[in-house]
Amino acid sequence: MSPLLERHGIKALDRLLPALALGASLVLPAALHAQEAPHHGGKVTINIHADAPNFDPLASTEFAVHSRLGLALSRLIEWSTGPEVGYGEFIPKPGLAKSWEISPDGLTYTFHLRDDAVWQDVVPVSGRRFVAADVVATYEAIREGGVQRGLLSAVDRIAAPDDHTVVITLKRPNVVLLQNLAHQNMWILPQETFNGGYDRNTTVIGTGPFVLESDEPGVATRYVRNPAYYGRSAAGEQLPYLDEVEILPLKDLNARIMAFRAGQIDIWFGPLNLTQMEGIKQAVPDLQDIQTIAGNQTELYLNPSFEPFADIRVRQAINLAIDRLALGEVVRGGGAIGAPVGPALTTQTLPEKERIALYGTPDHEKAKRLLAEAGYADGLSFEFTVLNYGEEFVREAEWIQQDLAEIGVTAQIRLVDTASGQALASEGNFQALFLIMSPFAEADEYFTTHYLPGGNRNYTKVDDPKLTAMIEAQQAAVDPAERVAQIHEIQRYIAANVANPLPVWAAVLLHPAHARVKGWHPMMTQGFPSLPEVSVTD
Repeated sequence: MSPLLERHGIKALDRLLPALALGASLVLPAALHAQEAPHHGGKVTINIHADAPNFDPLASTEFAVHSRLGLALSRLIEWSTGPEVGYGEFIPKPGLAKSWEISPDGLTYTFHLRDDAVWQDVVPVSGRRFVAADVVATYEAIREGGVQRGLLSAVDRIAAPDDHTVVITLKRPNVVLLQNLAHQNMWILPQETFNGGYDRNTTVIGTGPFVLESDEPGVATRYVRNPAYYGRSAAGEQLPYLDEVEILPLKDLNARIMAFRAGQIDIWFGPLNLTQMEGIKQAVPDLQDIQTIAGNQTELYLNPSFEPFADIRVRQAINLAIDRLALGEVVRGGGAIGAPVGPALTTQTLPEKERIALYGTPDHEKAKRLLAEAGYADGLSFEFTVLNYGEEFVREAEWIQQDLAEIGVTAQIRLVDTASGQALASEGNFQALFLIMSPFAEADEYFTTHYLPGGNRNYTKVDDPKLTAMIEAQQAAVDPAERVAQIHEIQRYIAANVANPLPVWAAVLLHPAHARVKGWHPMMTQGFPSLPEVSVTD
C-alpha cells in the first residue's frame, strides 16, 4: 500500500478504471435512451475551454485550434465512428480519398480522390472543386515547415498525375502512413493559401460539414451547415444533420458546469472529475454518461540544458520520487498510470504490471542515492513551469512538488497560460515543464514526436541513434505481433536510457451530453468526427 494513500486515509484503489483503458467507451445506464431516427435541423453547443489563437493548422498543435478546425476541414483519410468503435480505436474510412492501393513492396500509395467534394463558398476559393493539387500543396507545405512534418518523415515524393489521383512514394516502408494521414492535425487546405491567396491564420476554408461563420474570442465560434458537403449517412442521407454548431470558450470550470446543468451547453468537452460528474447527474438525471481513459497523459519534461538534468541519474531519481498511483487516486479520482506510449493504446502500451514497476513504484531512498551519486547529495532546486490547464492539473503539479521535496529537491512552480507554455516548450526555454500531451492514436506518433531529432514534441532534444534506429525498424514491421513486441522494447529502452519526458498519469475522461443529443460518439482525435451524424430531438 502506498504510504501517501495511507496518509490520505485511502484503503484501496477501487476507483481506478483499468477496464476503460481497453479503448472502448463505458456508457452508463443513464445514457441508454431509445434510439430515434435522426432528422435535419437544430443546433448544438459545445464548450472548448480556450480561444483559438489562430486558425493555421500548420503552425500549432493546440487542441483549441484543431478541435475548431475539424468542423470545417477534412482529411484524406478519416476515422470511423459509431457505437461499435472504441474511443481509441482507429479504423480508417474514406475521407477526401474514396479509395487507395498499396504496392506489394509497401513503398507506393495511390489515392483516388472524390469527385463530389467542393471547397466552401468563401473568397478567394469560392466553391471550386477539390483537386489533387490541393493535397500536394498541403502535404508539401507540411513537409517544409508544418508542426506535423514528422508524420511525413518517411515520404520521398508526392505527385498528382491527374486531378483525381495522388501518389505518395516512401523512402522506406511505413505501416502507419494511413493513420498518419488521418491524424488530428492533417487537414487538407486549398492550394490558394500557400501562394498568398488568403491568410489561414484568420480565414478558414474547407470541404468539411460546417462553414465557420464567425469567431469572437471570449464569446463564441459559430458554424452553419455546409449545404455542399459530400458526406452521406449509412442510409444515404445528406450530412450533416445539424443546421448550426456553437462553441463557447468558457474558461472557468464552475461556469462551464453551471452552463451545462442549465442546458446552455449540450456536449461537454474538457476536464471534469467524477465528483463533479455526480453533482451534474443529480441535476440532469437523464444525461448521457460516457467514460473512457484519456487518450492524453500528463508528462514531465526535464531540460538537459539545465546541468543537473543532463545526468540520467537525476532524471531517474525524480521518476522514483513520484507516487503516481496515489496522485491518480487522490487528485484525479481514477485513471491509469502513464508510459512512453499512453495507456489508452492498450495493445501498444506496456502491460499494467510493467508500467507500475517502471513508473508506479516510488523509492525515495534509492532516489536520494542516485542524487548523491550524481553530486547532489544536498539536493537541488529548479524552476518548474506548469501550464495552466485547470485546477486538477495544477494539483498534480503540486503533488509532484511535494513528492520531490521528500528527496531534497525543490521545485519552484511557475504557472503560465497554455499558449505561453507551448511557446516556451518549443523554444526549449524551461528547466522543467509539466503539460498534458495531445491524444495520440498510435505508438509511432509518441515515438516520432517525442524522441526523433526534429520531432515537434522533442522539447528536450533527444538524439539517440540507437533509439532512432529502433523507431524506424518498428515502422517497417509488417507482422502485427512482431511490431507490438518492438514497440514494447522501445519503451523499455526509453525508461532505462532516456527517462525524458517522464510519463505521469492518464485520467478518467468524462464525455457527458444531454439526452436531446443523438448520435454523439466521442473519439480519441480532435475535430469531433462524429458531429456530422449528430442530431437533436427538438
